[in-house]
Amino acid sequence: MTLVPHTVSVSRTIAASPATLYAAWTEPEQMRRWYATVVDADVRVGGRYRIELHEADGSVNGFVGEYLTLEPHSRIAFTFTHHSQTPADQISDETVTVTFREVEPGRTEVTVTNSWTGPEFEPSYYDTLREGWEEWISRLEKIF
Repeated sequence: MTLVPHTVSVSRTIAASPATLYAAWTEPEQMRRWYATVVDADVRVGGRYRIELHEADGSVNGFVGEYLTLEPHSRIAFTFTHHSQTPADQISDETVTVTFREVEPGRTEVTVTNSWTGPEFEPSYYDTLREGWEEWISRLEKIF
């Protein structure tokens, strides 16, 4: 099986400042408003986090990782591992990078880039992953 690099990105302009949006991604009490039902985060470079999304159908999606980069009001990067992932999945180096770019006062472009190395995937996999990130960004947008 050949392992290849993968990337999925989504962008949205949200009616909030870069500082406000950065706080929404880095302050656990704000993260609980849109990002996940359960947030346990040590927000510092090298700090670890754990989030759980309790879905309407009763299922739970959990993710864990480590903060790699925290540049206030401009960029966040962290590792990202789904709770059901196993070595057999052959997924490695999964990271999420979030950037904040002010396009005008009070309006910020948020770009989320999810990248990893792994086996080839069907094109529909990327669509599903992109839809997941679009849903997260929509939830973020709704709190502003």
